[in-house]
Amino acid sequence: MKKITVIFSLLITVIGTLAQSKDEAKYRKESEEVRKQVWAWDKAQFRVKDIPQQYANASKVVIAHHTELTADSKSKVAFYGLAFGSKKEQSLSEVVREIIKVNDKNAVSEYSELSFTRLARSSGFFADDKMTTYIGVRVTKPNGSVKEINADDIVLTKDASSEKKARVAIPDLQPGDILDYFIASEHNMTNDMSTKAYQILLFDNAPILSLSFHAQLGKKYAVEYRSYNGAPELKVDKNNEKEIVIDVEKTNIPPFETSLWASPARQLPFIRINFSLGYSGIGSKYLNTRKPGEVNKITSSEVAIESIANEYSKAYYDGYWMKYSKMHWDDIEDDTKKKAKKMGLNYSLLNDDEKANLLFYTYRFTQLLQPDLDNMKATVNKGAREYNGLTHALFFTFKAAGLEPAMMISDDRTGFRMNEAMNGSDLISTTYLKGSNKFYSLWSIYDLPLEVPAVVEGVTNTKSFTFDHPAAVTSYKKMADLTNVAPGPNAPVSTADKNARIEKISLSLIPDQGAFAVKRNTTLKGFYKVDAQRNLILYEDYYEYERNYFHGEKSLLEYLQDGKQTKKYVDEVKNAFAEARKNQKDAFIKDAKEWFGQDITDMKDFKVENYGVRHTSPDFVYSSSFNLNGLVKKAGNNLIVEIGKLQGQPLSVKEEQRKRTLDVYAPFARSIGYLIELVIPDGYTVDGVQALNTKVENETGLFIVEASSTDKLLTIKVRKQYLHNYESAINFDKMLAFIDASNTWLNAKLLFKKK
Repeated sequence: MKKITVIFSLLITVIGTLAQSKDEAKYRKESEEVRKQVWAWDKAQFRVKDIPQQYANASKVVIAHHTELTADSKSKVAFYGLAFGSKKEQSLSEVVREIIKVNDKNAVSEYSELSFTRLARSSGFFADDKMTTYIGVRVTKPNGSVKEINADDIVLTKDASSEKKARVAIPDLQPGDILDYFIASEHNMTNDMSTKAYQILLFDNAPILSLSFHAQLGKKYAVEYRSYNGAPELKVDKNNEKEIVIDVEKTNIPPFETSLWASPARQLPFIRINFSLGYSGIGSKYLNTRKPGEVNKITSSEVAIESIANEYSKAYYDGYWMKYSKMHWDDIEDDTKKKAKKMGLNYSLLNDDEKANLLFYTYRFTQLLQPDLDNMKATVNKGAREYNGLTHALFFTFKAAGLEPAMMISDDRTGFRMNEAMNGSDLISTTYLKGSNKFYSLWSIYDLPLEVPAVVEGVTNTKSFTFDHPAAVTSYKKMADLTNVAPGPNAPVSTADKNARIEKISLSLIPDQGAFAVKRNTTLKGFYKVDAQRNLILYEDYYEYERNYFHGEKSLLEYLQDGKQTKKYVDEVKNAFAEARKNQKDAFIKDAKEWFGQDITDMKDFKVENYGVRHTSPDFVYSSSFNLNGLVKKAGNNLIVEIGKLQGQPLSVKEEQRKRTLDVYAPFARSIGYLIELVIPDGYTVDGVQALNTKVENETGLFIVEASSTDKLLTIKVRKQYLHNYESAINFDKMLAFIDASNTWLNAKLLFKKK
């Protein structure tokens, strides 16, 4: 029997290999056919070789960028009819071709390797979608010779049935070369009333000499679109077959620097398009579908607000009966009352804000922090998980407790404006209490009540959603009538001192090792916290901290040990916790190394002093001791100390980022402060202390250094602040003043003279 099993397994392997080889051969053949068609394009913009003098110093220049998008077209449009999918009327075939002049080593590095997803499949109730991708690359040398990358050089980096990823190297790419490449793909459509979102970006960080887009869609399709930030309108027409024909053309597009504090959704030109298979049958009005062949320009956000109202009303209708069912919303209030009693609190005497805070913490503990005993790896990494604010969950929790919550619908402050939203996913929802305008959201397990998410700070054009009693609703057609929409509250903006990093650094020189012995204490406030919390807090410690806060009687391990059904998990949980604790030291080393940018050795005494997960004690505080290398150099009997590098790795604005025309969308107002105390070693004096003093301050921020010394101790106070989360472009030079001062101080040195 064993021999038969082995032979059967070998047979299955051989069959699988043959099938894979057959698929691979088919793909190679199709890929070659696509390349022949793309390279045969007769488009003048792809024959341009001369670059305008004004872009002679650009790292790269996009000579031409063109997109062909086709679906169910009876015309002989390039790339359609390759039999990518069996249901051609339900597939969008896209080819994007770009030709780039590569002018320097940075551009060579960027384009020396291209990667793409060749095949992706996903399964769902309504769809079994498939995407196939083909790529072509060729390089034209300054002498006119052309070299095409062989398809056999494509290397699969992931070869699974669900997804195939690949990369292709471009050898011998040199400054002065012209890179010509394309990516062709097919996206299946299924008539589940959904849309495929598409964007035509009319900007790049490089100049674009010619950008064009052409689409030809069969009459079953429907299109809606919107132009943003000065982008042109779509040129829309119908051909003799009543197909939708769309064109966009733009030439001589200047480069836009978007890598530093930009908001493309608000600042740069682009066009958004929703493609769908039209439907005008029964229920089309409720489903909010478009008629086949229809092309709509969206000019308001009413459709987006309506879609949110539909979604939230249904969720409210389904969840409202929590008071009369066994759904967990009502259970959370019961659990909160029990926890309050253990904590010595009379729940009924708490005001609404106090109740909301306690409900928030109970929900976070019982719904987000509880371990998944069947997946301890996911449990110990709970801190890395991101949520979407959990607006509904918090709303329902508060509603079940008899409070008066509402939902604030608003912009993402760096995303689409409220009045420019195309669909509900463009906007953000946050729960708040109507009486006090106190905000609640959970984007991570470390979030606190009463905090406004950074993504909505300062937004003013908001909507407030409340809901009528659902008993009057007799059908889903009337569902949206549950939602009352009114002007919403203004979201506050935190000040720089509320989002702070405060470093207390005590240093002792180790002259014979050329190093510092460091005692470090770090306090993080506000939006500065979450990344460090995720990296440094152990799940086990966090869980026990919360359990003790609620006056829990048993630890997690004790609870598991005492349970008949959970005893079997004890060893696994112990092992998972031990492994996580073993890795915590490496996390502290990494944190220090990344901040100081220097080698860290002999890490010890590392500890989380305060978790920062309660609004009554909101700061995240941690400490450690270690040796910091690389900042002390011997000069004969003397020592040179690169003291400026103790400020970590400050932001450095690159030359190409300095000519700013776009307003500044910083992540949040923030401050960084250091108190550096350096013990002067016996037998040494220190020179250069007064030269450390620096002060650059204006209405956008500041960088200030105050240094003093005695015979035994050198004290340096460093402060850096970005005062606002938004600045006009005309103030960017003022920001550069203190940013540059910080970078200049990075080179500050002290001379320790041997007596």
